[in-house]
Amino acid sequence: MDCFPLKLRALVVVQTLDRCAYPYQKMADKFEFLYFAVVFSILRLSHGLPVSSDVDTTAAIELAEAMDATADPCQDFFQYACGGWIKKNSIPTSKSGWSQFDILNQKLTQDLTDILKEKNSLADPLPVRLARQMYSDCMDNDTTESLGLTPLTNYLDGFGGWPMTLDHWKDSSFNWTKTTASALTTFNLPIIISIFNELDTDNTNASLIYIDQDSLYLPRSVLVNMTGNPTISTAYKKIIVQSAKAIRDWQRSNVTDVEIESQVDAVLKFESQLATITVSDGDRRNSSRMYNPMTLMELQNWTDSLSINNSPNKINWLDYLNAIYSSADIAIPKTERLVIVELDYLKQLVQLLNKTPPRVLANYIHWRIVDALAMFTNQRMADLQFEFAKVSEGISKPISRSHQCVNVVNELMGMALGSVYVQRVFDDQSVEEIKEMIVILKKSFKSLLSEASWMDSTTKTIAKEKVDAMIELVAYPTWLKNKTALENYYDGIITTSTGSNFYNIQQVHSFLNRNNLANLREKTDRTEWNEKPTIVNAFYSGTTNSITFPAAILQPPFFGKGRSAAINYGAMGSMIGHEITHGFDDEGRQSDKYGNTAQWWSQKTLELYQERATCFINEYSNFTVLNGSKLNGVNTQGENIADNGGVREAFRAYRYYVAANGRAETTKFENLTPEQVFFLAYANSLCGTNTPQMLRTLIEKDPHSPYRYRVIGTLSNNEDFVRAFECGPDTPMNRLNKCVLW
Repeated sequence: MDCFPLKLRALVVVQTLDRCAYPYQKMADKFEFLYFAVVFSILRLSHGLPVSSDVDTTAAIELAEAMDATADPCQDFFQYACGGWIKKNSIPTSKSGWSQFDILNQKLTQDLTDILKEKNSLADPLPVRLARQMYSDCMDNDTTESLGLTPLTNYLDGFGGWPMTLDHWKDSSFNWTKTTASALTTFNLPIIISIFNELDTDNTNASLIYIDQDSLYLPRSVLVNMTGNPTISTAYKKIIVQSAKAIRDWQRSNVTDVEIESQVDAVLKFESQLATITVSDGDRRNSSRMYNPMTLMELQNWTDSLSINNSPNKINWLDYLNAIYSSADIAIPKTERLVIVELDYLKQLVQLLNKTPPRVLANYIHWRIVDALAMFTNQRMADLQFEFAKVSEGISKPISRSHQCVNVVNELMGMALGSVYVQRVFDDQSVEEIKEMIVILKKSFKSLLSEASWMDSTTKTIAKEKVDAMIELVAYPTWLKNKTALENYYDGIITTSTGSNFYNIQQVHSFLNRNNLANLREKTDRTEWNEKPTIVNAFYSGTTNSITFPAAILQPPFFGKGRSAAINYGAMGSMIGHEITHGFDDEGRQSDKYGNTAQWWSQKTLELYQERATCFINEYSNFTVLNGSKLNGVNTQGENIADNGGVREAFRAYRYYVAANGRAETTKFENLTPEQVFFLAYANSLCGTNTPQMLRTLIEKDPHSPYRYRVIGTLSNNEDFVRAFECGPDTPMNRLNKCVLW
């Protein structure tokens, strides 16, 4: 019998779904997929009816479609949870990776594009109007091409110009500290030395100036061994050479190609030497080692003792710091207390500067500026950036100009865009649900603390106090929807666009940097939002002991209002637990509930902690990722500890939730228990892949393990997972020597 004659009404169709579901149920049985979720959707679509809008059904369908039901969950849970997703979600040609985070970013970009394309009205807050004008200027390709490289070369000319592009260049026209100070205050671009103010980790009620090494352009291993990495090294040299030629041609100078290439070789040699003295990420996990306070005068005397007489590259710290902080109307005296983060780097840097010709140093610094600002100039420079990205990231198509412009405006004007975004897109009712989850997650973490046999009672008590003191910032700051408050936040910014994308970015960057530097003398506000709501991420701050969940991350697949608790706790609960656990990872454990660096652990408990942390280092270091390359278990230990602890806490929190609601939760899956759905939701939130080129960079520079290993590493350590899926002791997802901290 035809269960659904075409003339039947929608009501009849709905009433007869159960009777007609059998053939589809058999299909669901075979593949361990959904029962009613799949049935309802297939039958509704086949008869021209809308698919149910029930959020739980939708979430279940998405989980099912992402699965590879042919995979054994006890052999490879990442393939089981994400195999279908990966098959259907190839990496876009303009991307170096694709994940659930990227899909949310794509949605966010579209939402922000819609906001930015709207016409301004006088009722709109001034910062919102400015953001739209900036987007319009960024999209104005004709003006950008007409200006070409003039804004960039004008900026470079203020510091003597880029030597390798000029017929005549004088050493006397260049001061490297003046140039890098301007790059920092004007474009938030640290070069060679990173100078910033941050809460004093010895007393987080106040801020200090920190002096640190700069991050490198390429992975450290590549720069240290250029000959051993010929593909990326050749592409890197090419982009420098071609960028210099483009600027030379724009300036109509007579420098030859041979002269440019010779000077680029000298730059690469210097950058390789710089990389060699840079401290690796794995050695930057000890807060006490990196806290070296001294006065400005003491710093000057120390570096003077390392400098050779009459060195043209000698650092005058008083002039250097005042060149930076004068932009915020702050005077830095000789008695200013500073923190040197990397003493050995600074020592070797001074010695490197002693033997580096000013021309080489100037060429390197100007190159870093050119590279950072090239994307805001003409198409020729954009093409050079893309050609390098094809090699370094594995992309084959540049991102659209609109996408690029939205990213830039959001980066600079995120609070302004966020004020509209949270009113148009975000559901405020989600905030209370997230806050309730945080309460339960904190309870869960403290219960795990109570059960930790390796911790002494005094250390447990202090740890619980730190959990209780942890500040949570959810969705957006409370003042964001207030027009006056928003305009006060941006008080002092340009009132209208300059008409030029380059100059807009310069002006807004200068404003933001000025405000950031001004915080040096401000009183600490632990509840202040330092992240915009329009970012797909979550954060833990050690110096304020706070966790932040911006509005843009509070949506599927991570969170959905009204979804089953198994799905929400598996995905969002694990993320909340992850951020809480960061307060107790190998770095977070070094600070107290106020964010001060403190040794609050008993010696015996600390030794047992480090023994357990070493287990994670060894486990993840044995994962083979790419062409025999291994993960760096030292670099990723903090994130791995947070992943593992986050899932354990979230599963316990889920059980608390079910117990509090007085019933066992039902599921849209026929052959999966709610507990299994919990772990499926966790893994699904981490479905993603990267190009081999980007994966290589991530292995060295990203503190997170690649998606696959965040799933199989975490769950193979988890006894709750093993019980839920009944994985035997000889299966890969039931690791024999499990690593457990929290």
